[in-house]
Amino acid sequence: MDYFIDINNYILKLFSDFIINNDLEKIIGLFADIPIFFLPLFLIFSWFYFTFFQININKKKDLILIFIGVSISISVNLVLQQFFYESRPITFVEVILNHIPNNSFPSDHATVSVAFLTGLFLAWYKKTFYIFLPFVIIMNISRIAWWIHWFFDIIAWVIIWFISGVIVFKYLKINTRIDKLTILIIKFFNSLKL
Repeated sequence: MDYFIDINNYILKLFSDFIINNDLEKIIGLFADIPIFFLPLFLIFSWFYFTFFQININKKKDLILIFIGVSISISVNLVLQQFFYESRPITFVEVILNHIPNNSFPSDHATVSVAFLTGLFLAWYKKTFYIFLPFVIIMNISRIAWWIHWFFDIIAWVIIWFISGVIVFKYLKINTRIDKLTILIIKFFNSLKL
């Protein structure tokens, strides 16, 4: 256990020194949170695009599956946070970001972003996947560099949610009940002209 703490502390110090020496505090602060908001915006704008400009029921089904996969991931995270507790790194960030919960493990940002990317990749949104990939990587690294998360909070959940994302998306894709649910959701939004 001490080995993990030593690695975490070494990586945090390495990032911290790099940020301070290059006056990157404001940029890292922005990248630590802002990119996560583009993920739901992509889902919303894509939904409208496939509703009004290029009508495509299969793409809308994929968007629903991505949303369900991310929702399942964040729900599991919320449950896990009730059983596991890891304090955030102690630093000046707690003063600036004192509104965030103090539980560092598991990382919600890493969970949502990796589940989202996995869904994009498996739904054949390859170009969009490669557009979002660098921002997700920068965001998760920024959360370590900004001392919001420990290194292993991010790495562990990137691996776990990538594997889970593949399993969840593949299961959802072949499940007939989920297919009926996605069709029902699409019909509901079609009735609202959305």
